[in-house]
Amino acid sequence: MSDGDADLKALLSSLLGAMPFAPALGVEIVSATKGSVILEVPLSPALEAPPGSFAASSVGALGDMAAMLAVTSAMPAGNPMSTLDFTIKMLGKSVGTRLRAIGEAKQIGKTTCVGASEIMVKQNGDWVACGTLLATGRRISFA
Repeated sequence: MSDGDADLKALLSSLLGAMPFAPALGVEIVSATKGSVILEVPLSPALEAPPGSFAASSVGALGDMAAMLAVTSAMPAGNPMSTLDFTIKMLGKSVGTRLRAIGEAKQIGKTTCVGASEIMVKQNGDWVACGTLLATGRRISFA
C-alpha cells in the first residue's frame, strides 16, 4: 500500500500530534491523499474493553480522527477541523490486534464539513469490518 502524498502526510501528522491522546494511543497515519486518510492503531490496554477487544469508544475515536483528517486533507492547508458530532454503528466484533480506519471527505462547506470512515479490525491476518462512522465538523482557526 502506498503512503500517498508525503507532504500531506507530514501536515496531517503534525495536526494529529497536536491532539495529545492520539500519540499516547499509538495512532499512525498509514496513507494520506487529498480527501482520504488511513489510520491504524495497535491493540493496547488503554483501548481494550473487554481484554482482547477494542472498546466501541476506541473504534469511534479512530473513525472520527480519520473522517476529520480526510476532510482536512481536502481543504487548503491551515484549515483544521473540530468535530461537532459523529455517529458510529458497530458492524461486528472488534476482537483483533490492530484497528484501521479509512476516512473519506464527503462534503466540504464554508463552515461545516462532513466526513465518513469505515473501521476494520485485523483478525488472523485479515481486515474485517467492525464499524462505520459519519462525522460533521467545523473549520477552526488558531488566529
